[in-house]
Amino acid sequence: MELSQIRYFIVAAQFQNLSKAANILNITQPALSKSISKLEEEVGTRLFDRSGKKITLNESGKKFLESSIDSVKGLDDAVAAMKEHIPGQALYLGLFCYSERLMRCIVDFSSLEPAVSYHIEHLGLDSHNVDTNRFDMLLYPQNPLFHKYKGDVLYSDPYRLAVHRSNPLSSMKTVHLHDLSAQQIIFIKHGEKLFDLPYHLLISSDVHTGGSIFTTSYEIQRWLISNNCGAGFIPQGYSCAYVDDPRITLLPVTADGLSQTVMIGFKRQKHLSAAGRRFAAFVRDYL
Repeated sequence: MELSQIRYFIVAAQFQNLSKAANILNITQPALSKSISKLEEEVGTRLFDRSGKKITLNESGKKFLESSIDSVKGLDDAVAAMKEHIPGQALYLGLFCYSERLMRCIVDFSSLEPAVSYHIEHLGLDSHNVDTNRFDMLLYPQNPLFHKYKGDVLYSDPYRLAVHRSNPLSSMKTVHLHDLSAQQIIFIKHGEKLFDLPYHLLISSDVHTGGSIFTTSYEIQRWLISNNCGAGFIPQGYSCAYVDDPRITLLPVTADGLSQTVMIGFKRQKHLSAAGRRFAAFVRDYL
């Protein structure tokens, strides 16, 4: 019996739906089904009653779930306690949005704690169902997708308008939304139906632009703007590559609510390693 089988079983028991559980665990449904079947063979009894993709815990499953949760929690606590005594520790950071300020903070902390290693993973907004328990820290936008996450407001990141230097708007000190009439706008979208805030703001303001391009990549957006294919909105925290491009001008925009609230969350104190607690305290003081 493997620990992964127990963890898979717990998630499957919580959702009682193989498709949803597999999505949360980032594995295929057949792999999850096979793991549960193998676990049932090893414990000698069925744990679920099945009806298509829907699974329901039976009495044996309910008893096993209770024991499994206690066992996994005990093991996690033991691992957390052991980390207190490991000199070279790893920190796992999940970023749903980018922050230059946070990256500078990590650089400064690493100079104080050279024995700590960092695993920084960029997570797309359409991957919000990842297993967040593996991250010591999460950075994410204040967004309905992340309502289940508990964190603190880090800062408000204003959007800027990026235009080609030959665009007539580039000579303006400040841009208003009505100045974008007849401009082709390159919008960022996350997944199939989640559009960036500027898209919704323009729609609600009834500004008639000269067309739209949608992309899931800031790099593609930057390339299009630098080749004079349109204008685009970017959060200030993403502006580094745009600032370094001599073909692009960044402009402040006058519009109520055109900013991205950035949230930060950490594991509960008892689940953070000693280095994790020092890092959390450093980040809060720094930012």
